[in-house]
Amino acid sequence: MTEFAYTALTSTGQKIKGVSAAGSATQLSLQLQKKSMTLLTAKPTNKAESVKKVSTGHSFFTFSKPIQTEDLVVFFRQLSTMVGAGVQLVDSLDILQDQSENPNFRKIIKLVKEDIEGGVNFSKALAKHKQVFSTLVISMVEAAEIGGNLAGILDQLATYIEVKDKINKKIKSAVSYPKFIMIFFALVVAAVVFGLVPKFRDIFESFGAELPGPTQVIISVSNFAKNNILYELALIVLIIVGFKMLGKNPKGRRFLDRMVFKIPVFGQIIKQSIISRFSKTLGTLIKNNVPLVEALSIAAETSNNVIVIETIDDVRTGISSGSSLGKSMEKHKIFPPMMVKMVTVGEEAGSLDLMLEKVSQFYDRQFNTTIDSLSSIIEPVLMIGLGILALFVVIALYLPIFQMTGAIHG
Repeated sequence: MTEFAYTALTSTGQKIKGVSAAGSATQLSLQLQKKSMTLLTAKPTNKAESVKKVSTGHSFFTFSKPIQTEDLVVFFRQLSTMVGAGVQLVDSLDILQDQSENPNFRKIIKLVKEDIEGGVNFSKALAKHKQVFSTLVISMVEAAEIGGNLAGILDQLATYIEVKDKINKKIKSAVSYPKFIMIFFALVVAAVVFGLVPKFRDIFESFGAELPGPTQVIISVSNFAKNNILYELALIVLIIVGFKMLGKNPKGRRFLDRMVFKIPVFGQIIKQSIISRFSKTLGTLIKNNVPLVEALSIAAETSNNVIVIETIDDVRTGISSGSSLGKSMEKHKIFPPMMVKMVTVGEEAGSLDLMLEKVSQFYDRQFNTTIDSLSSIIEPVLMIGLGILALFVVIALYLPIFQMTGAIHG
C-alpha cells in the first residue's frame, strides 16, 4: 500500500486535502468516489518501494546496459501475444526473462514475476519499478485487471511506446543536423579569430600600411576575443549554470516553459508534438476505461511542460465541477480550435477515444510535414551563412595584400 497526499472535490464543490493509503491512484479515486468525492491530484508521500536499483539510462560511472525503448516494446508485444494465446502470466514472464538480452531488464522481469507469484497484482508489481514502467503503463494494466482484455491493452501499450519513441527520434533528428552545423560554424569562427587573423595581423603590422575597413573590423574582433577570453569562458559557464538553476526553480521553470512556445518555428513544432502526445495518451487511457480526471492527469505528464500541466489541471477542475471536456478546454488558448471542436463532437457522439486518436493523427502529420519542410530549408540557409562568413574573411584578409601588390606594381 502507498500513502497518498490528495486533493479532492466534494459533492458541494468544495476542495479538500487529505492523506490516505491505497494500492494506486486509481484505487484511491474509487475509494473517494464511494464517499461522493472526486480525486483531483494524488502524490505518494513515501518513496516507492525499491528492491534493487537498476540503470535506466546512460551513466558516466557505470558500464551497465540501460533499458531502452525497444526493450519495452518487445516485452509488451511478446507478452501480449503469449497472454492472448492462453499462456499464464507468470509462465509468459518466465519465458521473456530468459529471452531478454538486457541483463538489467532481466532482473526487473524476474522481480515482477516473483511478486506475482507471491500474490501481488501485475499492476502493483510493475509500480515497484516506476523508473522503468511509467504511470500510464501501470494505470492501463490496472484498468485491464479490472475490466479484462490484458492481451489487447499490452499490445496497445507496445504500439503507444513505439509511436512515442518515433516522435522523439524525429525531433532529435530534426535538431541534430542544425546543431552539428552550428558547432562546426563556431569552431570555424574560433579558428579564424584565434589562429588565422593574428598571423595576418603581424604581417600587416610589419608593413605599416593603412588597412581597409573590413580588415580593421576582423582584426578588432580578434583582439577583443583574445584579450577577454577568460571573461568569455566565464560568461558561457554562467549562462549554462543560470539556465540549469532557472529550470530547477518553479518560477524559472514556468518562465522557460512559457517562452518555449514563443520560439519562432520551433515553438510551433514543440506545441504540435505536445498536442499529439497528449491526445494519443488520453485517447488510449479513455479507451481502456481509466477515469477521465485521472487520465487527464497522466496524459498531462507526457508534455513535460509546466504550463501545459497547469492548464490541464484547470481542465480537470472544470470537469470535476460538472463541465464537459470540450467546454473546459475551450477556455484555454493552448488547445487549437479544431482540437476542441473534435473533442466536443466526440463527447456528444460517445466516441471521445476515437476522436482523440484522429486529433493525434492530424497533429502527427502536421508535425512530420513541418519537420521535413524545416530540414529542407535549414540546410541551404546554414550553408549560405557559412559561405558569407568565409567570403567576408577572405576579402578582409586578402584585400590589404591585393592593395600592397597593386601599390608595388604601380
